[in-house]
Amino acid sequence: HLINSSAILQAGPTTIDTASGEPIQVPVTTSYSSGALVAEAGAIPESDPQFDQRTLGAYKYGVLVQVSTELLTDTAVNLTEFITRQAGRAIGNSFGAHLVTGSGTNQPQGVATATVAGVTNATITADALIDLYYSVITGYRASTSAGWVTSDVNMATMRKLKDSAGQYLWSPAQGPGTVDSFLGKPVYSDPNIATHAVGQKSVLFGDFAAYFVRRAGGIRVERSDDFAFANDLATFRVILRG
Repeated sequence: HLINSSAILQAGPTTIDTASGEPIQVPVTTSYSSGALVAEAGAIPESDPQFDQRTLGAYKYGVLVQVSTELLTDTAVNLTEFITRQAGRAIGNSFGAHLVTGSGTNQPQGVATATVAGVTNATITADALIDLYYSVITGYRASTSAGWVTSDVNMATMRKLKDSAGQYLWSPAQGPGTVDSFLGKPVYSDPNIATHAVGQKSVLFGDFAAYFVRRAGGIRVERSDDFAFANDLATFRVILRG
C-alpha cells in the first residue's frame, strides 16, 4: 500500500535496504572514459571516468492511529488490517511527496527537484513530448525502467494526443499488473507533479532506476495497549526511515 501511493516507488527506482540509518555514500558517474583508435605498438591514451558522490540519509516518517477497544472488539470487519493499510497509504503519500519535490535539505531530494528542464513548451503537445523522449540518451531511454511520471490533469491531456492518422499515442493497460503507456513507455500518476504551466516541471521522463531510494530498518508496524491505557485505547504506529 505504501508503494501504491507513490509513483516514484512504482516506477522502478534502485532501492537499497539497510539495517541501520547512518548516512551512506553512493558514487555517481559525471563523465565516462573515451576509447581511442591506437596504432600497432602505439601508446594507449589514458581516459579516466569522473565520479561524484551523493549522500543517502534516513529521514523518519510516521503515523499514529488510536482506536477504542470496543471498536476493535465489536466491529465485524478486520479493523487492524484496515488501520495498517490506511497507515501504509499515509506514509506512502508523505514519503512519496518528497521523492518528487523534496528539497534535499533535512528531507530526501526529489526527482523533480534534481532534474533540469529537458524541453520547455507552453502546452503539452505530441511534438514536445517526443522531443522530451529523445532528449534522454539512448541507453537510459531504451531501459526497461524508463517511464513517464506526471499528474492526472497532465495525463488527461497526453491521453487525447493523436498522430497524423488520428490514432491515439496513448496505449491503455493490457491487463492486470500492467500500466498505461505513452510512446511505448509506462506512465505513472503522481499528484505532486505540477500542473502544466510555463516554468513548471510538469512531465518527467527518464530511467528511474538511476534514482536511488534508501529504506533503513524496514517498515515498523507496532501496537501498544499501554500507551493510552487510561482511555482504553489501542495505539497503532507505522514508521519508515528513508
